[in-house]
Amino acid sequence: MACYRITRLKALDSDKIKEIGEGMRDTIEAMGADFIDVAQDNDGNMVVVARYPDDSTMEAATATAQGAFGQMITQGAADGSSIDQWNGEVVMSF
Repeated sequence: MACYRITRLKALDSDKIKEIGEGMRDTIEAMGADFIDVAQDNDGNMVVVARYPDDSTMEAATATAQGAFGQMITQGAADGSSIDQWNGEVVMSF
């Protein structure tokens, strides 16, 4: 069953976040996600929506995802205290 990992965070430097993401593109694409979208509002709030084909693929991607967020925090691009993660399985699609 497909599942999602949705992560919310406060961007301190959205250009730096994009740079970090682009620098990890090959690694992130190899995680096995169906897709990963990053959206931002006008207040610097970002959300990362990752859809995986199943729980085991999502769990296998955890270390890579944590590494990406860790880089964002240590490089001053994201507020570490703002990171909020939610995981869930798809129960219905339209």
